[in-house]
Amino acid sequence: MTPSAEPTSQRADIAALLVPADLLSGGEIIILAIKPSGWFVLLASLPWLVPAGIVVALAYVADIYRSGTPVETIGFICAVGVLGRVTAACWQWMGRTYVLTDRRIVTVRGLIHVRVTAAALCDVSRAVSAAGVAERLVGVASIYCITDSQNTPAVAWNTIAKPDEVHEIVMKTIERAN
Repeated sequence: MTPSAEPTSQRADIAALLVPADLLSGGEIIILAIKPSGWFVLLASLPWLVPAGIVVALAYVADIYRSGTPVETIGFICAVGVLGRVTAACWQWMGRTYVLTDRRIVTVRGLIHVRVTAAALCDVSRAVSAAGVAERLVGVASIYCITDSQNTPAVAWNTIAKPDEVHEIVMKTIERAN
């Protein structure tokens, strides 16, 4: 079921769980409230996973040719580092929500120190969907809403599942607002 095809009351219940109560102004209607794809955790951790894997592989090869290399210790240190990064990525995923209303596009980030980035839809000049190699491999993408105003920041929705569908909803909402 597409996000726009869900019954309004069900969408409102789900949105109430995802969206901080003080985020909306009077009469603002939530069109879409989503979290990043679960792939966010893996993709955010990838810069730690690959080097850790290379270090462990090199330690293993070194141990083959020269006994006494502390492979277990190196593996343990790399595993702890990767586990820490994956845990941090899980916390980042939990604290991230993307909201599209009839007036604004919003990114809410953080669990303890919440940061909100928002742009009025009438200020958004274009919305672009882009995916890196790793994102394309798992079928996700990021959506960037670019504004012409120097005072209004660009809004980024990273690692979105069903990016074509979400991008279409964002584009239609921007067109309706302008």
